[in-house]
Amino acid sequence: MSDLVLDVRHLQVAFKQLTFKPSQKSVLAVDNINFQLERGQTLGIVGESGSGKSVTSLALMGLVPYPGQITNGQIWFTPSGAAPVNLLKLNPEQRRSYRGGKMAMIFQEPMSSLNPVFTCGFQLTEAIQLHQQVSLPQARRLAMAGLQEVKLLPSDEQLRENYLSQWQRSQPDAATPTDLELEQQINLQKQVMLDRYPHQLSGGQLQRMMIAMAISCNPDLLIADEPTTALDVTVQATILALLKELKDSRQMSLIFITHDLGIIAEIADTVAVMYQGKIVETGTAEQIFRHPQHPYTKGLLACRPRLTSTQAYLPTVSDFMETITTSTGTEIREKSINPIPELISTSNSLSPISMVTEPDQNVDPLLVVEDLRVGFPIAGIWGAKRQMFWAVDQVSFQVFTGETLGLVGESGCGKSTLARTLMQLITPTTGKIFFEGKNILLPS
Repeated sequence: MSDLVLDVRHLQVAFKQLTFKPSQKSVLAVDNINFQLERGQTLGIVGESGSGKSVTSLALMGLVPYPGQITNGQIWFTPSGAAPVNLLKLNPEQRRSYRGGKMAMIFQEPMSSLNPVFTCGFQLTEAIQLHQQVSLPQARRLAMAGLQEVKLLPSDEQLRENYLSQWQRSQPDAATPTDLELEQQINLQKQVMLDRYPHQLSGGQLQRMMIAMAISCNPDLLIADEPTTALDVTVQATILALLKELKDSRQMSLIFITHDLGIIAEIADTVAVMYQGKIVETGTAEQIFRHPQHPYTKGLLACRPRLTSTQAYLPTVSDFMETITTSTGTEIREKSINPIPELISTSNSLSPISMVTEPDQNVDPLLVVEDLRVGFPIAGIWGAKRQMFWAVDQVSFQVFTGETLGLVGESGCGKSTLARTLMQLITPTTGKIFFEGKNILLPS
């Protein structure tokens, strides 16, 4: 007999249109969907933006925003060692006892999910204390362990090695610190991460903080709503590997919501394809990718850009399917003519390299950046000594009128800090910024 964690039956979510017309119908964001999730399994929900993926996850968590409401259906949830319960029959206080504890969610944009006026440590320990009924010192220890589990903090052994290495470089003739001193310094380094505010972390670090908060109470079900959308590919791969590792080690069930078919193929056991609020096809990942049945699924797969060919324009789902209105309602049909051959271009004129034009060197550049450095002070290993973390280190470049400069790099490499510095939202440590020939860093 299968061990179901989640059984969703005929779920329907409607949003009332805020107009003065009483006869105006509601918009169905989720329309009579059904799916199941077994313990330890990963369900991937995929579809275009606006297909109802995020509203489905919010409905599961009891967080559908006004003016939306769940108008029909059942959500049966089975925590470990407990009987199934229909979440839609619980009052708000009972629902909160499940949300965050037995069911947790990683939201799409971590910066908007964390409170900017509280430290990350405060928000993490608050969630732990709310659901586990532990003291503040215990909550802080659990928070530090969670940050190490998501690899936002190094292990105690690595922190100890780092500290001893700094000690030997700074005081080679001094006696080795005692075990008590080492423990105090390790805890101090952990405390530095807890004391940071959300704006002091990069996108990848923020996402790890959200994952640590979500798993802090060891939930049976984890919902990840496009957790890698705003991350670069290297950090994205790390987050995906981390989620799979946590799911396996904790025997969690995972719902992974995304529009990226490549991610779904990598992480999901079963896949549900959503279109206009409906689940139009379900199956194993192999079935969906190798033998798709629904025209919309076929269109999604066909629209993926291919590295082996150059296309005259990027195809859309409407190139592969159409909606026909009949006497019995609307029907989705696959187009009989495959448009792929018409979209392929054999010309090399569309090569990205051939589209690059050299700027006119006979005119002065619009923007000139010279030896720009942006540093943030951090505490040294002795607490009193101050060091600098160089987020931008001696960067120089020029931008001409009409030219596009692309800044590429991993999360945390300094791209956003550089952009904020150019906008004078951050004061640089050293360097010059000339705009239209004027040094904008000098007082006017």
